[in-house]
Amino acid sequence: MTSRQAFAVLAALTGVVLLVPDARAAESSSIQLRPKGRLLVDSVSQVASPAGAGEVRIDLVRVRQAFLGLDARISDRLLIKLEGGASNNDAFVWDEVAVEYRVSPNVLFAAGNLKAAGLENLTSTRTLSFLERGPYGDFVTDPFTSSIQVRVNTGAVVATLAAQGDTFNNLGLDFDGAATAGARDRRAVTARLAGSLQMGDTSRLHLGGWVRSRDFGDQALRGYAARPGTSAGRSGEWLGSGSFSRGDSSAALEFAWMSGPFWLQAEAARLRAERSPRAAAGGDPVLVAGYVFAGWNLMGEGRGYDAQRGLVAVPRVRSPLSKGGLGSLDLLARYDFADLTDVRASASTDAGRLSARRAGDYRGMTLGAVWRPEPGFRFVLNLSEARVEPATPQPDVRIRLLQLRAQYEF
Repeated sequence: MTSRQAFAVLAALTGVVLLVPDARAAESSSIQLRPKGRLLVDSVSQVASPAGAGEVRIDLVRVRQAFLGLDARISDRLLIKLEGGASNNDAFVWDEVAVEYRVSPNVLFAAGNLKAAGLENLTSTRTLSFLERGPYGDFVTDPFTSSIQVRVNTGAVVATLAAQGDTFNNLGLDFDGAATAGARDRRAVTARLAGSLQMGDTSRLHLGGWVRSRDFGDQALRGYAARPGTSAGRSGEWLGSGSFSRGDSSAALEFAWMSGPFWLQAEAARLRAERSPRAAAGGDPVLVAGYVFAGWNLMGEGRGYDAQRGLVAVPRVRSPLSKGGLGSLDLLARYDFADLTDVRASASTDAGRLSARRAGDYRGMTLGAVWRPEPGFRFVLNLSEARVEPATPQPDVRIRLLQLRAQYEF
């Protein structure tokens, strides 16, 4: 099956549900179908200015995501989720594919192409406060991977344990007949614990943490690379470790505070990478990354909270344009950091140090705005400036970004 055929199948299934008025409610006592989809169109202007060299520009407009899917509720206990489509004007990819079985009101088993940890990582692209998740999301947290998970809720606390493999798109299930090049996520175990405290009538504190151990196998060496808060360009062009790792262990912390129309969110992680004997000799480096951002909703709307998953939720649009309102507008400021310099410092050969020449120190600032005129519609603006200090004695790289997104979802 080709990429176009796969997307056509999803489109046909979704179209049946959309075109038949009674389809969603059909057999309400047994199977309920809910179509879903999203279209994200991005405009990106990036200027990278290595000191003493000419500017490197990226200017593009492209479809970031065009996804269709279905949620099929078989019973009160069993739910099947299916979503995929085109990403970055590219071939068909799977996003979330899951079978969820609720053993009891507080215990859920899930299997499929899933995420397991990270406050911003678990937040859907539909409701992100920024266009992308920054270096922290690029090389610390996992994308959707084949997983078996159990999630347990006790009061305001949620615990998740996941055994993970590779993404469905690397398992010959991407309809293109070839796996993505590079090292794969062979095996991993992730555990996350998160919860919240209600602090007054309008304030809530979220605290969480997770640990993970990954084994990439010995068929290919793994590297750690990031982009400056965008999906455009080549990952690792300005910040990347080179390929050297056969596994890693990580520990991370999550924080969020919500009070009326204001909120603050932050995450930080420490990752120790195991240097493969097939790589240039050296020690096991430690990489760190994180972010912090603050937001203010000008219409006075407060963030919600999903206690079942331990996530910050976007509020409903209370005053849409269709009812004479102005929609909902968020103003945001964000700081990102990542330090890969220990990769080069821990290398004991010239070859290892050369491979890690881009394993530098990253600092970035972003100003953002999110306008939701109607439920299902979003317009996002990000204005960013970042600086990368290379690991080698070379001039810093200054990166400036202007990004816009128009988004529709149902």
